[in-house]
Amino acid sequence: MIIGSFVFFLIAFVLIGVASTRFHDNTTEDYLLASQNIKPWLVGFSFFATENSGFMFVGFVGMAYSQGLSAIWLLIGWYVGEVMVLWWTGRQIREQTSAIKADTYSNLLSRWTGEEYVVVRRLSALIVMVFLGVYGAAQLSAGSKALHVLMNWEYNTGAFIGFVIVVLYCAAGGIRASIWTDAAQAIVMFASLIVLTAAGLANVGGVGVLFDKLEAVDPRLVALYPAELKFGFLPFFLGWLFAGIGVLGQAHVMVRFMVIDHARNVRRALLYYLGMVSVLAVLCLTVGLLCRIALPELAAGDAELGLPMLSAQLLPDVLIGLVLAGLFSAAISTADSQILSSSAALSRDLLPQFGEGYLWTKVGTVIVACIALAIAVSGYNDVFALVTFAWAVMAAGFMPLLFLLVIGAKPNESQSLMVMLIGIAASLAWHYAGLAEHVYNVLPGILAGFLTYAVVRGGASRKEEPHAPALKAANS
Repeated sequence: MIIGSFVFFLIAFVLIGVASTRFHDNTTEDYLLASQNIKPWLVGFSFFATENSGFMFVGFVGMAYSQGLSAIWLLIGWYVGEVMVLWWTGRQIREQTSAIKADTYSNLLSRWTGEEYVVVRRLSALIVMVFLGVYGAAQLSAGSKALHVLMNWEYNTGAFIGFVIVVLYCAAGGIRASIWTDAAQAIVMFASLIVLTAAGLANVGGVGVLFDKLEAVDPRLVALYPAELKFGFLPFFLGWLFAGIGVLGQAHVMVRFMVIDHARNVRRALLYYLGMVSVLAVLCLTVGLLCRIALPELAAGDAELGLPMLSAQLLPDVLIGLVLAGLFSAAISTADSQILSSSAALSRDLLPQFGEGYLWTKVGTVIVACIALAIAVSGYNDVFALVTFAWAVMAAGFMPLLFLLVIGAKPNESQSLMVMLIGIAASLAWHYAGLAEHVYNVLPGILAGFLTYAVVRGGASRKEEPHAPALKAANS
């Protein structure tokens, strides 16, 4: 029954993706941007499914298991940051996408000012391809963990299954197929979490009993604020708030707002998203806390296995299949978006000399999917670490530049490159200094990017000042 219900949902996802091809044009523009006619409710659902990946079902549940109630600050900061920055900038991003006829995220960054910044386009495409490849690999790893625990299959089997499914419908229908399947996957994700949360609370005796048992295990598990933070709570929270703001640097998410049918509908899509993630945050946190009581042995093992193990302990086979499908949905709904964005970067921005046609774009999708699969089966399978690392680098590299462009700044190409590279360098330095657990390295990376622009812009202004008297004299 587990296999039957799981396979049923997988087949449904593929069929939905393939069905989307009946509504698409055989053009590169439609493959990458769905002809910019996606309705706001679909964008909201797709944003939800793409953003809340295997990271939530596997990585965050593991974090809640280890840290307890205080893990919620990660999601509060992240979601508030996302909605806040997109509420302000999303409309302009959609309008500029049409104005300059950008078909990829790197294209949008490099041509926003009306000039063609070739080096910015190539470098940003390389960063997108590498780090979204890592991010996509984390999603395939999340699927592998679930199948390994629930089916006792060889560890990498889930990664291969996810790879095949994503390639089938993405190569067939492009971004439209990804968005259609995202909507279906979002529904399955919700259904599986609601079922598991209800079963877990019934098993433990309710919310009050759950908190009493958590406090008996460790009082820190029911503390609202995390303990032992090197820099205190405020910098810790700001780190996760900036993680949300860093959504502007995530190509696979931003393309959702490039394809919406009209700029005026961006905020409506965000309201759909906010409603869904508010419920998701409570469900995933509760599942993590339930796992801490039901599966105490994971405290000395891999806490990221909590959700599939809890479902195996509490649910009948048919519902275990639903939970497995929900976790797999979370993983592949993000992996498909990342693979499509990476393949667009490869085929349109990094190696356009091989052809800018429709077929080459599809070939790029398969190539990038193979790279993500290779990373996933390489042996490193810490989903939380892979996701937060890749997100931080892209946020630090791209968010400051895109935000500056949205507010009307016009950095030249060398300034744009410095903002990107120094932001990434600061984020990596913070990470490898071991400070990311106290303040997420998105914060220093983004601040370094903005500071870099302030310095280089100020230096450029000072260089121009000596010419002012000469110009005045010439005009007199």
